[in-house]
Amino acid sequence: MSRRIRDCEIRAAAHATLLRRARTCPDTIVLDELGVDHGACRVDIAVINGHIRGLEIKADADVLDRLPRQVAAYGAVVDRATLIASPRHIARAMPMLPEWWGVMSAEQSPSGQIAFRIVRREHANRSVDALTLARLLWRPEAAAILRALGTTEKHLRQPREDLYRMLVELLPKRVLAERVRQALKIREAWRDRPEL
Repeated sequence: MSRRIRDCEIRAAAHATLLRRARTCPDTIVLDELGVDHGACRVDIAVINGHIRGLEIKADADVLDRLPRQVAAYGAVVDRATLIASPRHIARAMPMLPEWWGVMSAEQSPSGQIAFRIVRREHANRSVDALTLARLLWRPEAAAILRALGTTEKHLRQPREDLYRMLVELLPKRVLAERVRQALKIREAWRDRPEL
């Protein structure tokens, strides 16, 4: 029996192989642990370019109890998603995943490396929620977008949830998604979160 595969090994292998091209593309950022809905859930690895792609990792030691909540949280903000899981989780996880989710098996090869096998290809998510998407923005980013749209400074002093609602009212979802992706790609202080 092969040894148990850990999350950090799957993550490192995904960065090195599956995401190698994305990591070198100047218009793409690859992030570990993207907080969704103000940290209610985290996308294990997010790839942001012309869309937002989420990768959820389930290693041998993980359990699937939180997967339904994670699926719902991902579904509100990502355009595509893939579960990368140890083979022991695949059969149980499949019924929990909408058809648009991709599934990959992460297996240990004879050489000890992590090998990925596509079980099901991902498809586009048609049910992104505009308000949850807007919540990916930090308050100053939301205010900057609204300011560019002509919103008055008085209105920009409202609570951040009101700013998100204004964005949803003022912008078609496709345009909002584009502005959110632009803001995430130019954000510099990912780890040193500013005051919200």
